[in-house]
Amino acid sequence: MVVTDEMTSDMPHDPSAPRRRRARLALLAGALVVILVIAGVTWLAVRDDGSDAGTAATPPSAGPISTGDVAPEFSLTTLDGKTVKLSDYRGTPVILNFWASWCTPCRAEFPLLRETAKAANGKYAVLGVNTGDIDTDAQQFARDQHANWVNGVDDGTVAASYGVKPLPQTFFIRADGTVAAHTLSELTKDDLAKQIASITKR
Repeated sequence: MVVTDEMTSDMPHDPSAPRRRRARLALLAGALVVILVIAGVTWLAVRDDGSDAGTAATPPSAGPISTGDVAPEFSLTTLDGKTVKLSDYRGTPVILNFWASWCTPCRAEFPLLRETAKAANGKYAVLGVNTGDIDTDAQQFARDQHANWVNGVDDGTVAASYGVKPLPQTFFIRADGTVAAHTLSELTKDDLAKQIASITKR
């Protein structure tokens, strides 16, 4: 059957049809907005994570330093307010010790380091880096232990450049500035004597 204009004029009119169409359009528009928002948040998360950006969002930390590497240069304020740089010791073998006053094995090895520094006689130098510590605690501990070697105060930057996390750690650096050995635990008298011999031999 063909429906003519005359016939449709006799059909009942639904006054709510336009409202329903508007409601459907509004619902579709709302769903589209939600999809766009989710897509945008996902894109930002991927970009910040760096996994799909081609490069890492933050550069990888330096270290750990390996045997044969050139020891990274640094400049620190010492416990007594002066300035020390690793390059100040170029031409002299260096025992570079990372420590903190709260670190039990660090405290245990301090007397050995004191004896070692006293016996140096210009053949080598002992240089401490206090890291992850409270300045006043470090100063008091160094005074109590009669530390007779230079100790710089690190905000974590130098430790990161050497790849140091657990404490204590000690690097044995040759006169030419390259690393001869690296100890990741409390120093012993025998190991210390062995490593000193390795960086001072001609």
